[in-house]
Amino acid sequence: MDTLYTDLKMFGKVKANEPLSKHTTFQIGGPARFFVTVEENEKLAGVLNYLNDNGLDYFVIGGGSNLLISDGEYDGVVVKIVSQAKPTVVAGENGSLVSAEAGVSLGALVNLASKEGLSGLEWAIGIPGTIGGAVRGNAGAMGRDISYSVNEVRIWRDGETVKLNAQECGFGYRESSFKFNKDVILSVSLLLKPGDKAEILATIQNNLKHRVGRMSTHPSAGSFFKNLKLNQWKGDVGELPELFRQRGSVPAGWLIEQVNGKGQISGGAKVSDEHGNFIVNFDNAKQEDVLKLVEEVKERVYNKFKIELEPEVQILNY
Repeated sequence: MDTLYTDLKMFGKVKANEPLSKHTTFQIGGPARFFVTVEENEKLAGVLNYLNDNGLDYFVIGGGSNLLISDGEYDGVVVKIVSQAKPTVVAGENGSLVSAEAGVSLGALVNLASKEGLSGLEWAIGIPGTIGGAVRGNAGAMGRDISYSVNEVRIWRDGETVKLNAQECGFGYRESSFKFNKDVILSVSLLLKPGDKAEILATIQNNLKHRVGRMSTHPSAGSFFKNLKLNQWKGDVGELPELFRQRGSVPAGWLIEQVNGKGQISGGAKVSDEHGNFIVNFDNAKQEDVLKLVEEVKERVYNKFKIELEPEVQILNY
Protein backbone atom coordinates (compact mmCIF):
# COMPACT_ATOMS: atom_id res chain seq x y z
CA MET A 1 0.00 0.00 0.00
CA ASP A 2 1.39 3.45 -0.85
CA THR A 3 2.36 6.38 1.36
CA LEU A 4 -1.01 8.11 0.84
CA TYR A 5 -2.82 5.23 2.49
CA THR A 6 -0.51 5.44 5.52
CA ASP A 7 -0.86 9.22 5.78
CA LEU A 8 -4.67 9.10 5.58
CA LYS A 9 -4.77 6.71 8.54
CA MET A 10 -3.77 9.66 10.74
CA PHE A 11 -7.23 11.13 10.18
CA GLY A 12 -9.59 8.16 10.26
CA LYS A 13 -10.41 4.68 9.03
CA VAL A 14 -9.14 4.11 5.48
CA LYS A 15 -10.27 1.65 2.82
CA ALA A 16 -8.80 1.13 -0.63
CA ASN A 17 -10.92 0.55 -3.74
CA GLU A 18 -14.09 1.07 -1.72
CA PRO A 19 -17.37 0.83 -3.71
CA LEU A 20 -19.25 4.12 -3.30
CA SER A 21 -22.49 2.24 -3.87
CA LYS A 22 -22.12 1.14 -0.25
CA HIS A 23 -22.25 4.75 0.91
CA THR A 24 -25.15 6.29 -1.04
CA THR A 25 -28.87 5.76 -0.51
CA PHE A 26 -29.17 5.19 -4.28
CA GLN A 27 -26.70 2.28 -3.91
CA ILE A 28 -25.02 3.44 -7.11
CA GLY A 29 -21.36 4.40 -7.51
CA GLY A 30 -18.05 2.90 -8.55
CA PRO A 31 -14.91 2.34 -6.45
CA ALA A 32 -12.83 5.12 -4.92
CA ARG A 33 -9.06 4.75 -4.78
CA PHE A 34 -9.16 5.66 -1.09
CA PHE A 35 -12.11 6.16 1.25
CA VAL A 36 -11.50 7.71 4.66
CA THR A 37 -14.12 7.96 7.40
CA VAL A 38 -13.48 10.91 9.73
CA GLU A 39 -15.26 11.13 13.08
CA GLU A 40 -13.71 14.25 14.66
CA ASN A 41 -13.91 17.84 13.40
CA GLU A 42 -10.28 18.51 14.25
CA LYS A 43 -9.19 15.55 12.11
CA LEU A 44 -11.63 16.59 9.37
CA ALA A 45 -9.91 19.96 9.10
CA GLY A 46 -6.59 18.12 9.20
CA VAL A 47 -7.36 15.77 6.32
CA LEU A 48 -8.73 18.64 4.22
CA ASN A 49 -5.54 20.62 4.82
CA TYR A 50 -3.45 17.59 3.92
CA LEU A 51 -5.34 16.89 0.69
CA ASN A 52 -5.31 20.55 -0.31
CA ASP A 53 -1.62 21.06 0.47
CA ASN A 54 -0.70 18.01 -1.62
CA GLY A 55 -2.91 18.93 -4.57
CA LEU A 56 -4.93 15.70 -4.35
CA ASP A 57 -8.36 15.17 -5.86
CA TYR A 58 -11.08 14.58 -3.28
CA PHE A 59 -14.71 15.09 -2.47
CA VAL A 60 -16.67 14.99 0.76
CA ILE A 61 -19.87 13.10 1.55
CA GLY A 62 -22.15 12.82 4.55
CA GLY A 63 -25.09 10.43 4.52
CA GLY A 64 -24.94 10.05 0.73
CA SER A 65 -28.67 10.69 0.45
CA ASN A 66 -28.74 13.25 -2.35
CA LEU A 67 -26.10 11.86 -4.70
CA LEU A 68 -25.99 10.05 -8.03
CA ILE A 69 -22.37 9.00 -8.46
CA SER A 70 -20.60 7.72 -11.57
CA ASP A 71 -20.03 3.97 -11.93
CA GLY A 72 -16.46 4.60 -13.00
CA GLU A 73 -13.41 4.42 -10.74
CA TYR A 74 -12.58 7.59 -8.81
CA ASP A 75 -8.81 8.06 -8.73
CA GLY A 76 -8.84 10.22 -5.64
CA VAL A 77 -9.90 10.35 -1.99
CA VAL A 78 -13.47 10.33 -0.71
CA VAL A 79 -13.89 11.78 2.78
CA LYS A 80 -16.95 10.62 4.69
CA ILE A 81 -18.03 12.75 7.65
CA VAL A 82 -19.45 10.85 10.60
CA SER A 83 -20.04 12.21 14.09
CA GLN A 84 -20.69 10.48 17.38
CA ALA A 85 -20.74 13.78 19.29
CA LYS A 86 -24.04 14.61 20.95
CA PRO A 87 -25.78 17.84 19.93
CA THR A 88 -26.07 20.54 22.60
CA VAL A 89 -29.04 22.71 23.54
CA VAL A 90 -28.69 26.18 25.04
CA ALA A 91 -31.82 28.15 25.95
CA GLY A 92 -31.91 31.85 25.11
CA GLU A 93 -34.29 34.80 25.01
CA ASN A 94 -35.42 34.20 21.41
CA GLY A 95 -35.45 30.41 21.52
CA SER A 96 -32.92 27.63 21.98
CA LEU A 97 -29.71 27.12 20.08
CA VAL A 98 -29.22 23.51 19.04
CA SER A 99 -25.62 22.90 17.92
CA ALA A 100 -24.34 19.81 16.15
CA GLU A 101 -21.33 18.65 14.18
CA ALA A 102 -21.93 18.22 10.45
CA GLY A 103 -21.94 14.42 10.63
CA VAL A 104 -24.91 14.23 13.03
CA SER A 105 -27.99 12.77 11.38
CA LEU A 106 -30.90 15.09 10.65
CA GLY A 107 -33.19 12.50 12.22
CA ALA A 108 -31.29 12.72 15.52
CA LEU A 109 -31.89 16.47 15.62
CA VAL A 110 -35.61 16.06 14.88
CA ASN A 111 -35.86 13.61 17.79
CA LEU A 112 -33.90 15.89 20.11
CA ALA A 113 -36.04 18.90 19.24
CA SER A 114 -39.28 17.01 19.88
CA LYS A 115 -38.03 15.79 23.28
CA GLU A 116 -37.00 19.32 24.24
CA GLY A 117 -40.31 20.81 23.08
CA LEU A 118 -38.63 22.85 20.34
CA SER A 119 -40.41 23.63 17.08
CA GLY A 120 -38.96 24.20 13.63
CA LEU A 121 -37.83 20.80 12.40
CA GLU A 122 -41.12 18.90 12.23
CA TRP A 123 -40.98 18.96 8.43
CA ALA A 124 -37.67 17.03 8.46
CA ILE A 125 -38.99 13.77 9.93
CA GLY A 126 -38.08 10.82 7.74
CA ILE A 127 -35.52 12.74 5.65
CA PRO A 128 -32.21 10.83 5.58
CA GLY A 129 -28.74 12.31 5.67
CA THR A 130 -26.75 14.58 7.98
CA ILE A 131 -27.28 18.14 9.18
CA GLY A 132 -24.23 19.20 7.16
CA GLY A 133 -25.75 17.78 3.99
CA ALA A 134 -29.14 19.30 4.83
CA VAL A 135 -27.61 22.77 5.13
CA ARG A 136 -25.51 22.34 1.99
CA GLY A 137 -28.57 21.43 -0.07
CA ASN A 138 -31.03 23.56 1.94
CA ALA A 139 -33.16 20.48 2.48
CA GLY A 140 -36.87 21.04 2.95
CA ALA A 141 -40.38 19.64 2.83
CA MET A 142 -43.95 20.64 3.65
CA GLY A 143 -43.28 24.20 2.50
CA ARG A 144 -40.33 24.68 4.91
CA ASP A 145 -36.57 24.24 4.71
CA ILE A 146 -33.52 24.25 6.94
CA SER A 147 -32.62 27.88 6.13
CA TYR A 148 -35.54 29.01 8.33
CA SER A 149 -33.71 27.64 11.37
CA VAL A 150 -30.00 28.16 10.67
CA ASN A 151 -28.32 30.50 13.13
CA GLU A 152 -24.64 29.91 12.36
CA VAL A 153 -22.52 27.58 10.23
CA ARG A 154 -18.88 26.84 10.97
CA ILE A 155 -16.89 25.87 7.88
CA TRP A 156 -13.44 24.90 6.69
CA ARG A 157 -12.24 27.28 3.97
CA ASP A 158 -8.76 27.18 2.46
CA GLY A 159 -7.11 25.95 5.64
CA GLU A 160 -9.04 28.22 8.00
CA THR A 161 -12.14 27.84 10.17
CA VAL A 162 -14.76 30.47 9.41
CA LYS A 163 -18.14 31.22 10.99
CA LEU A 164 -21.05 32.35 8.81
CA ASN A 165 -24.51 33.56 9.71
CA ALA A 166 -27.55 32.41 7.74
CA GLN A 167 -27.47 35.44 5.43
CA GLU A 168 -23.89 34.61 4.41
CA CYS A 169 -24.76 31.05 3.35
CA GLY A 170 -26.40 32.03 0.06
CA PHE A 171 -29.51 29.96 0.65
CA GLY A 172 -31.88 29.42 -2.26
CA TYR A 173 -34.39 26.78 -3.19
CA ARG A 174 -32.62 23.46 -2.48
CA GLU A 175 -29.22 25.10 -2.64
CA SER A 176 -26.65 27.22 -0.82
CA SER A 177 -23.31 28.77 -1.64
CA PHE A 178 -21.68 25.54 -0.39
CA LYS A 179 -22.87 23.72 -3.52
CA PHE A 180 -20.77 26.06 -5.66
CA ASN A 181 -17.53 26.40 -3.71
CA LYS A 182 -15.06 24.21 -1.81
CA ASP A 183 -16.19 25.20 1.68
CA VAL A 184 -16.81 22.20 3.93
CA ILE A 185 -19.35 22.45 6.74
CA LEU A 186 -17.94 21.47 10.13
CA SER A 187 -20.85 22.25 12.43
CA VAL A 188 -24.22 23.99 12.50
CA SER A 189 -26.27 25.81 15.11
CA LEU A 190 -30.02 26.08 14.71
CA LEU A 191 -32.38 28.52 16.43
CA LEU A 192 -35.57 26.67 17.38
CA LYS A 193 -38.63 28.10 19.07
CA PRO A 194 -40.30 26.65 22.18
CA GLY A 195 -43.60 24.90 21.47
CA ASP A 196 -46.12 22.50 22.88
CA LYS A 197 -44.60 18.99 22.98
CA ALA A 198 -47.91 17.29 22.18
CA GLU A 199 -48.53 19.54 19.17
CA ILE A 200 -44.96 19.07 17.91
CA LEU A 201 -45.24 15.30 18.20
CA ALA A 202 -48.63 15.26 16.48
CA THR A 203 -47.23 17.28 13.56
CA ILE A 204 -44.23 14.97 13.30
CA GLN A 205 -46.44 11.88 13.29
CA ASN A 206 -48.72 13.38 10.64
CA ASN A 207 -45.75 14.33 8.44
CA LEU A 208 -44.19 10.91 8.86
CA LYS A 209 -47.46 9.21 7.92
CA HIS A 210 -47.65 11.32 4.77
CA ARG A 211 -44.02 10.58 3.86
CA VAL A 212 -44.06 6.84 4.57
CA GLY A 213 -47.20 6.39 2.50
CA ARG A 214 -45.36 7.66 -0.57
CA MET A 215 -41.94 6.05 -0.08
CA SER A 216 -40.64 3.10 -2.06
CA THR A 217 -38.88 0.10 -0.59
CA HIS A 218 -36.23 0.38 -3.32
CA PRO A 219 -33.04 2.48 -2.93
CA SER A 220 -33.30 6.07 -4.13
CA ALA A 221 -31.90 9.55 -3.57
CA GLY A 222 -35.25 10.92 -2.43
CA SER A 223 -36.96 13.63 -4.48
CA PHE A 224 -35.03 13.80 -7.74
CA PHE A 225 -36.32 17.07 -9.24
CA LYS A 226 -36.87 20.50 -7.74
CA ASN A 227 -40.47 21.62 -7.38
CA LEU A 228 -41.61 24.45 -9.62
CA LYS A 229 -42.10 27.93 -8.19
CA LEU A 230 -45.65 29.13 -8.71
CA ASN A 231 -44.52 32.15 -10.75
CA GLN A 232 -42.89 29.74 -13.23
CA TRP A 233 -46.16 27.98 -14.00
CA LYS A 234 -47.07 28.48 -17.67
CA GLY A 235 -50.80 27.88 -17.34
CA ASP A 236 -53.68 29.30 -15.29
CA VAL A 237 -52.67 29.28 -11.63
CA GLY A 238 -56.34 29.21 -10.66
CA GLU A 239 -56.68 25.72 -12.12
CA LEU A 240 -54.03 24.28 -9.81
CA PRO A 241 -54.94 22.51 -6.55
CA GLU A 242 -55.40 24.89 -3.62
CA LEU A 243 -52.54 23.32 -1.67
CA PHE A 244 -50.09 24.22 -4.44
CA ARG A 245 -51.21 27.84 -4.34
CA GLN A 246 -50.88 27.92 -0.56
CA ARG A 247 -47.34 26.58 -0.63
CA GLY A 248 -46.34 28.65 -3.64
CA SER A 249 -45.03 25.75 -5.69
CA VAL A 250 -46.07 22.98 -8.07
CA PRO A 251 -44.65 19.58 -7.04
CA ALA A 252 -42.41 17.93 -9.62
CA GLY A 253 -43.98 14.60 -8.69
CA TRP A 254 -47.41 15.90 -9.64
CA LEU A 255 -46.12 17.08 -13.02
CA ILE A 256 -44.58 13.67 -13.68
CA GLU A 257 -47.77 11.92 -12.67
CA GLN A 258 -49.74 14.09 -15.11
CA VAL A 259 -47.68 12.66 -17.99
CA ASN A 260 -48.07 9.06 -16.76
CA GLY A 261 -44.44 8.93 -15.72
CA LYS A 262 -44.91 6.69 -12.70
CA GLY A 263 -43.65 3.19 -13.35
CA GLN A 264 -41.54 4.21 -16.34
CA ILE A 265 -38.37 2.07 -16.61
CA SER A 266 -34.87 2.42 -18.06
CA GLY A 267 -32.53 -0.49 -17.39
CA GLY A 268 -32.49 -1.03 -13.63
CA ALA A 269 -33.95 2.40 -12.85
CA LYS A 270 -37.63 3.16 -12.45
CA VAL A 271 -39.93 6.05 -11.58
CA SER A 272 -41.47 4.91 -8.32
CA ASP A 273 -45.01 3.55 -8.39
CA GLU A 274 -45.65 5.40 -5.12
CA HIS A 275 -44.27 8.86 -5.92
CA GLY A 276 -43.64 10.51 -9.28
CA ASN A 277 -40.58 12.40 -8.07
CA PHE A 278 -38.74 9.33 -6.79
CA ILE A 279 -36.45 7.48 -9.17
CA VAL A 280 -35.54 4.14 -7.64
CA ASN A 281 -32.85 1.54 -8.12
CA PHE A 282 -35.05 -1.53 -8.47
CA ASP A 283 -32.67 -3.85 -10.35
CA ASN A 284 -28.95 -3.05 -9.90
CA ALA A 285 -29.27 0.25 -11.77
CA LYS A 286 -26.26 2.08 -13.14
CA GLN A 287 -25.86 5.84 -13.28
CA GLU A 288 -26.50 5.76 -17.03
CA ASP A 289 -29.84 4.01 -16.44
CA VAL A 290 -30.95 6.79 -14.12
CA LEU A 291 -29.72 9.56 -16.41
CA LYS A 292 -31.51 8.07 -19.41
CA LEU A 293 -34.73 7.84 -17.40
CA VAL A 294 -34.28 11.42 -16.19
CA GLU A 295 -34.08 12.68 -19.76
CA GLU A 296 -37.17 10.71 -20.79
CA VAL A 297 -39.17 12.11 -17.87
CA LYS A 298 -37.98 15.66 -18.54
CA GLU A 299 -38.99 15.34 -22.19
CA ARG A 300 -42.48 14.16 -21.32
CA VAL A 301 -43.03 17.03 -18.88
CA TYR A 302 -41.63 19.61 -21.29
CA ASN A 303 -43.78 18.39 -24.19
CA LYS A 304 -46.96 18.74 -22.11
CA PHE A 305 -46.25 21.76 -19.90
CA LYS A 306 -43.30 23.52 -21.60
CA ILE A 307 -41.51 23.26 -18.25
CA GLU A 308 -37.85 22.19 -17.87
CA LEU A 309 -37.47 20.07 -14.76
CA GLU A 310 -34.27 20.74 -12.81
CA PRO A 311 -32.54 17.98 -10.80
CA GLU A 312 -32.33 18.43 -7.04
CA VAL A 313 -30.00 15.46 -6.69
CA GLN A 314 -26.30 16.19 -7.20
CA ILE A 315 -25.02 14.26 -10.23
CA LEU A 316 -21.34 13.50 -9.78
CA ASN A 317 -19.17 12.53 -12.75
CA TYR A 318 -15.39 12.30 -12.92
